[in-house]
Amino acid sequence: MLIIMELDAASKAKVEARMKNAEAFERILAEALGIAANVGAEGVREGLAQGRYGLTMQHGEAGLAGSVFGWMISESPPLAAVGVPSNTPASVYAAIHEFGRTIRPKKARALAIPVNAAARQAKSPRDLPGLFMVKRPGRPPLLARSIGGAHGRLEIFYVLKASVTLPARHWLKRGMQDARPEILESFKKAVMARVNG
Repeated sequence: MLIIMELDAASKAKVEARMKNAEAFERILAEALGIAANVGAEGVREGLAQGRYGLTMQHGEAGLAGSVFGWMISESPPLAAVGVPSNTPASVYAAIHEFGRTIRPKKARALAIPVNAAARQAKSPRDLPGLFMVKRPGRPPLLARSIGGAHGRLEIFYVLKASVTLPARHWLKRGMQDARPEILESFKKAVMARVNG
């Protein structure tokens, strides 16, 4: 998502009256843009923490919220970004939830999809002793545990699937749309504070 920031006519007139050096003004714009990018990142982090973008704070989502940053790409011309840098562990996870993706197991024969609270809290089926596979003709197998002995009932923990397709949630795009008013206001304030200061 691209946000183009522009000063209103009155602010432009003030800037032109005060600034004689285009290079100095470009530095001011770069500083203001850096501040605005950080405000945008904070807004996205806050939205993730509040669960506004369809992601719940389990395992990777909490790390995702902590991996959203604002940074300068270029100071001349001023260009900034908000997102998850590609050199962070959460970058792949961020992209999957932004754009969607089909996930397949790397080493195992199937993905274990948790279906109850205990399974969602465990990091792996190996963390839950006593699970066994229940084969179902024409349907994905289950990992379950017997409760009450051999003739008791089954407690199902996981469904085993060859692949899972996660939908695009566009969490970052939605976060930036939500933060847009604060981004624009912080940019304008930062520019005017430097021009008037």
